[in-house]
Amino acid sequence: MSKVYYCMECKRVIESDKVCDYCKSENLKQLTIKAPVNVIGTKIKGKVFKLKDGKVDVLIRNEANEKILKEYEPTQLKKLL
Repeated sequence: MSKVYYCMECKRVIESDKVCDYCKSENLKQLTIKAPVNVIGTKIKGKVFKLKDGKVDVLIRNEANEKILKEYEPTQLKKLL
């Protein structure tokens, strides 16, 4: 299980624990399981289910209230408030 972090200022999910790739901030926190995330560029929202080698499994609920598990790259995700 690899560690994934998110920037406290721009809320982007990154793999580096030193500095944010997008806003160059050093204010980072570790992304935990069950944390709410948004897929950038879509209206898809879900919760972190599992952290794998460079991938994040996100648990999503669709219109019929069914649970779907999808795998995303950390760069495709943004932490929700």
